[in-house]
Amino acid sequence: MSIPVWPADLPQRVLVDGFSAGVADGRIRQKMDAGPPKMRRRTSAAVRPVRARVRLDRDGVARLNRFWEEDTAGGVLPFWFPDPLLDGLPLLTGAGVPLLTDGGEPLLITSWWLVQFGEDGIAVDAPSRVAFSASFGLDILP
Repeated sequence: MSIPVWPADLPQRVLVDGFSAGVADGRIRQKMDAGPPKMRRRTSAAVRPVRARVRLDRDGVARLNRFWEEDTAGGVLPFWFPDPLLDGLPLLTGAGVPLLTDGGEPLLITSWWLVQFGEDGIAVDAPSRVAFSASFGLDILP
């Protein structure tokens, strides 16, 4: 079975408003009889949490719901998601000049995250009758 890919007919960029990325936290905290708690690394295979939001129309909401239900089996299967921090940016030299193809086009970075939907699922808001926004959590898998 292949790993699903975020659908091309859904937005490939998340909105800046509503985006946040955390760090992978594989620590465990142990309470002590006295003094501060003892903390140690529990695992190096911790997920990195991300919050994202996309703008959709009615068809986009239906497509997102179908992706959730069918492609990710109700949000439990991992899938490939375009990295909103790097994907599509031009590749630069050390001096900050874009690298170009022989045809003069900039070389673009392709970057994907292997993710699962977060435990909160998907929330769809309707600021108007034709425009929607969907917010969801993603866990970037190690």
